Amino acid sequence: MKLYPKNTLFGLRYKQWTYLEAFAYCLKGIMKEHPFFLRYYEKVATKAFVKKWLKRDEKESYFDFKGVKLPDVSSSWEKSNTLRIVFDDVLMVPCFFNDNHEKSIVNFVDPYMNEGPYGYIDGDFDVTVKKNDVVIDVGAWIGDFSAYAVSKGATAYAFEPVNETCQLLSRTCALNNVNGGGGVIYPVKKGLGDRECELDIYLSKECSGGNSILTTGNTSEKITLTTLDRFVEERKLERVDFIKADIEGAERDMLRGACN
Repeated sequence: MKLYPKNTLFGLRYKQWTYLEAFAYCLKGIMKEHPFFLRYYEKVATKAFVKKWLKRDEKESYFDFKGVKLPDVSSSWEKSNTLRIVFDDVLMVPCFFNDNHEKSIVNFVDPYMNEGPYGYIDGDFDVTVKKNDVVIDVGAWIGDFSAYAVSKGATAYAFEPVNETCQLLSRTCALNNVNGGGGVIYPVKKGLGDRECELDIYLSKECSGGNSILTTGNTSEKITLTTLDRFVEERKLERVDFIKADIEGAERDMLRGACN
């Protein structure tokens, strides 16, 4: 658990928070994660988040993060709250820092984030998505990172094995594959691991992004697992430029299936 930075009220101004959001954030930190104040903060923050980013046109509503479009999940508290949390790691730097992942910026924003940004530049060391990259998005959820990759002109293969989530991922593909940036999202209804098989994935009630093949629970779903080596061979991909993996502890198994 990360500590709350001492300069919360001023340091978080870059997130363009309202004073109420900043106050709720501070209160949560002061009360040391008390469930009541944590829930209060989440309600305030998620309501403000939806109001800021949800757009509506004549046909439909959707989230628009400066050209990165995601389906409207505001009717689901769990998914809209999860999207708010995911935004920090995937879209905060693109939206508020002109997509600049230089070391100085990453070091500044990282203490405020849930996990950390998916990009880093330090001199010649450059781990960022670029135009024409082939991106593997493992644990794509509703396709937030894939949509970001497409906005950069990359091609993304988005692996998401859970039925309900994969339906939302398909909607993300439809929203972003026509943006004119040259990139395309290809949804893949499979998980990646160290072997080809079928197994159970346990579904989290608290966070659909927390579904896992390594934990147990009351609700599960049968999914198909393949390896990255096998997928690259089947699709005849000449290269893979960028891998983003967030699969609840199974990342090492995924890498064992990517030996080639």
